[in-house]
Amino acid sequence: MFCVVYAFMVQSGCDEQFRQSWLAVTRWLYEHAGSLGSRLHRASTGEYIAYAQWGSRAQWEQQADRSDAELRQHRRAMRAACTDIAVLYELDMTDDWLQQAVYRKSDPSTSA
Repeated sequence: MFCVVYAFMVQSGCDEQFRQSWLAVTRWLYEHAGSLGSRLHRASTGEYIAYAQWGSRAQWEQQADRSDAELRQHRRAMRAACTDIAVLYELDMTDDWLQQAVYRKSDPSTSA
C-alpha cells in the first residue's frame, strides 16, 4: 500500500467549496482510478491535512495524468479555494494495525 499526505491552505470563506471539491476529486479517483480513498482532517493551525491511500505508487503516479473533464473541473474548483497545496509525504506502508472499531474486552459472564 502507498499513501500520500497533503496539506491544504484554504482561503478565508472558501472552506465549503474546498471540502465539496476535495470530496468530488476523492470520489472520482476512487471510482475511476484505483484509489482506496482518503481522509480529510482540520489541523489546529486551520490548514487541512489529507492522506490518500493507493494500492501502489504507480497507481498514484498514473492518476496525475488523467485528463477527464469532470476530474479537471473538480480539481480546478479545489485549487481555486486554496492559497497553497503541498505534498508533505509519500509513504510506503511497512505495517498496518489501523482498526475500524474500538476494542471491547468481552465480559466472561456473558459468554456461553
